[in-house]
Amino acid sequence: MSRKKLSTDAGPAGLTGEEPPAPAEPVPVAPESAMEALQADLADARKQLFEAQSRADGNLALLQRVAADYENFKKFSERERAEAVLRERSAMLSDYIDCVENLERALDAGAKELPPESKLMKGLRLTLDLMKAAVERAGVKPIPAAGCQFDPTLHEAVYFVPDKTKPEYSIAEELRRGYTLNGKVLRTSKVCVVTRPAPPKEEVQCPKDDKEA
Repeated sequence: MSRKKLSTDAGPAGLTGEEPPAPAEPVPVAPESAMEALQADLADARKQLFEAQSRADGNLALLQRVAADYENFKKFSERERAEAVLRERSAMLSDYIDCVENLERALDAGAKELPPESKLMKGLRLTLDLMKAAVERAGVKPIPAAGCQFDPTLHEAVYFVPDKTKPEYSIAEELRRGYTLNGKVLRTSKVCVVTRPAPPKEEVQCPKDDKEA
């Protein structure tokens, strides 16, 4: 009995005596369909890029607003802190100036009863000089008043005095000294201001009646 010879050139399928399946042929695609598909993909990619760019622009604008708000908040906080420090410093210096002026009045009163060269008077004058020097180092300066022109931002008019020998609206007398702190008004000066004397009133004569004449 003869045996059928098996093919040794085939792969695993040859072992069973079956022929391998033929490869599937690619389905031909029309050039127009391929171009449309590419254009659709390109349009979709452009849409996604536009959306991504829009989100990026929105995030950048939001970040810029947040950064601007933060800078404004920092400036506001620094300004508020500086103003608070200035208010506290001004209040403290105002109280200190009151003490200096009270000591000046005490010296004026003591000079009427004590000799100027007494140890007490010398000690009080030395203390007063030290206090004035401390005020000056803090940036406090007196406001010029007597003989100057009245300035409503620096002076407070308490009353007016007519005087034709002095310039109008000049300061005739300083009633309370004013001070500035680093160029800003700490306390206005209370002053007496010169005005022009009122013109004399003319007597009005009534015309005589012809009948009376």
